[in-house]
Amino acid sequence: MAQRAEEATTAAGGTRERLLAAALEVFAERGYEAATIREICSRAGANTAAVHYHFGDKRSLYEAIYGTLFETLRQRRTDFLPAGAPPAERLRVYIRALFEEIFCCAGNTERQVQLSTIYLSEMANPSEVLDRIVTEHLEPDARELYSIVGELLGRPPEHPQTIDCAASVVGQILYYYHAAPILTRLHPDRAAVPERLDQLVEHVWRFALGGIECCVEAGG
Repeated sequence: MAQRAEEATTAAGGTRERLLAAALEVFAERGYEAATIREICSRAGANTAAVHYHFGDKRSLYEAIYGTLFETLRQRRTDFLPAGAPPAERLRVYIRALFEEIFCCAGNTERQVQLSTIYLSEMANPSEVLDRIVTEHLEPDARELYSIVGELLGRPPEHPQTIDCAASVVGQILYYYHAAPILTRLHPDRAAVPERLDQLVEHVWRFALGGIECCVEAGG
């Protein structure tokens, strides 16, 4: 009996993961509104009842993709960040985790493209889910960065200068993604971002620390 229960649990976990992978693929191709549960289940090799069992509905399945993404980011930072580490080191780990998730996705280029497509689509044409995505996933992630930057600035996390400096940190990373078609044409001989990730992490980290230090010296 125990063996059967374990096998059932494993199968359920496999179905859930297949549904998430298929949903990521379909949402990236069709967008949130046009994606259907039927197509997602067809690609996952599951019946439509499986979505209702594991997630509830299409909206919850879409939210689960973001939940998986940000859980991965937070877990990576937790795994490599010693408890009580100084804010400068926490910032370096935060920058690396974000770079890796945007450009590497654990070596899965296809997944990286799909996640980026969904994210950009949501920014361009917000769905009914965006408010909850912000509240449950983006806001906690932003608050973590505000805490790090605020400590470096000597400011509260909610201070306008803290928020602007945090935006500048993330903006450096996103530039390499959003401007990629331009950068490859301006500098065709340069290696792709994943091939020089360590160098870019170090650059963005040092540039961010320098900018934050200038803000501290300037005051106001």
